[in-house]
Amino acid sequence: MARDFFRRSKPRSTSPSGTVIADIQAALNAIGSVPILVDGLFGRQTEDALSALQTRQGFPNTGTVADTTWTFLMRRPAPSIFERALQVTASFEGTGFTQVVGNFDGAGVTWGIVGFILVNGELGAVLTAINQRYPDLIARAFGHDADTVMRITGATTTKAEKIAWADSISRGPKKYSVAEPWRTYFSDLGGYREVQKIQVDRARDVYWGIAVRDVNALGLGEELDYSLLFDVAVQNGGMKYKNRLANTQAAFRAKKPRSAKQKRLIIAQVVADTIGTYKQDVLSRKMTIANGTGLVHSANYKLSDWGLLDGEIPPADV
Repeated sequence: MARDFFRRSKPRSTSPSGTVIADIQAALNAIGSVPILVDGLFGRQTEDALSALQTRQGFPNTGTVADTTWTFLMRRPAPSIFERALQVTASFEGTGFTQVVGNFDGAGVTWGIVGFILVNGELGAVLTAINQRYPDLIARAFGHDADTVMRITGATTTKAEKIAWADSISRGPKKYSVAEPWRTYFSDLGGYREVQKIQVDRARDVYWGIAVRDVNALGLGEELDYSLLFDVAVQNGGMKYKNRLANTQAAFRAKKPRSAKQKRLIIAQVVADTIGTYKQDVLSRKMTIANGTGLVHSANYKLSDWGLLDGEIPPADV
């Protein structure tokens, strides 16, 4: 059955963005006559370029990334459910590949596409992988502070030492900003394509693995199920943390949900109930995925525009 994967959202809603959109834009530039900006944002230019391509090729002129348009442009199967879920969660996180934020939430420093955190070791794991494969990039980005950042984020540094360092470079009344030159250091590092690939690989290897495990444990399997549980893995550590899995299974038995959507709404509430200070933020974010539409950080999302459909089951090889 034919379907659209990505479309520009209506006014007052957030249009799709991320690495897949950037790849689509690059492919349009490779075969199009009017270059467009490769910024990873599905805006008017991208819509117009898609319409022009569809007219030339005799495809239905929708201005969307329909399945036939995707196959023609990308020369590969449909975008994976991981790629689509990553774009949504990355948009929620808001840090992209380059932005770093300070110790506003007790997590130390947070950086990258899914918000790799200092205190839980994920930031250190990503920087170690980069340093092992591309040590010149760490040195180029951090200069004379390269040894410092590798030591602080390493496994031998205590949590107290990590927090103390994060506090020393955090700025503002809520410690959200990061002082220079550290902000530029992390931004420069995240700008390298090699580093971006390592970030995506880490998101797949760690957080997507947790999401697939939790989807299977709860007997789910729709596109929005994977997206929700991936977001739980990234933002909240997964369903095994804080007894969420057992509590969800108990709620399923008690409430007897009759659809995947009803199950997702239960999961969203169970996860939010384990959160303290940021409970409402977590709840609105999870409810948006559970329902397929909603408000996150004052931005409206309609996830069907992002290639995630209620009731749709992705291929088995997720």
